[in-house]
Amino acid sequence: MSPAAVSPAKRNRGIAGGGRGRRAFVAGAACAVSALGCLDEAPTFSPRGQRPPFVIAGQIEPPLGAVYEGPVPIHINVPFRSEDVNIPLEARLYLDLFPGEGSVLAVRQQVPAGCHSLTLLLTYFDNFVAAGPKDDSLAARVVWWLNVDDVDGEVTMASCPGSSQRPQ
Repeated sequence: MSPAAVSPAKRNRGIAGGGRGRRAFVAGAACAVSALGCLDEAPTFSPRGQRPPFVIAGQIEPPLGAVYEGPVPIHINVPFRSEDVNIPLEARLYLDLFPGEGSVLAVRQQVPAGCHSLTLLLTYFDNFVAAGPKDDSLAARVVWWLNVDDVDGEVTMASCPGSSQRPQ
């Protein structure tokens, strides 16, 4: 009998009617899915290593784009992300930090009047030494510029410690 002579109901009964064709299709699909399941061993990943903390600069308070002229003490907020590999992080603040200096002092005193830089260093606990981070590539750094107690507005940025605009 030619396919044209078979009624549509009989033609589709093999698949839609639950006949042998449907069972063969389901069995074939099951074999295909199971064959795709495990063609290779599970992947292995190298152990996670330390990466520097990532500071979310757009959410830092006070904002980094302007000279801070507000009240002292200063409330700061520095959101960050870290893959710290279970090593504690530590943040330190430095007043008037000059890059490359051999020794720096953390802020523990009242900030004197005038223009200053305030630097936050965030790194792993075991990466800090007296002069700052041992490995600068594992540290995040944030710098604010402060204009403290300049009531008359006479302080210029060129007078700030570490300024590249120093008068000659």
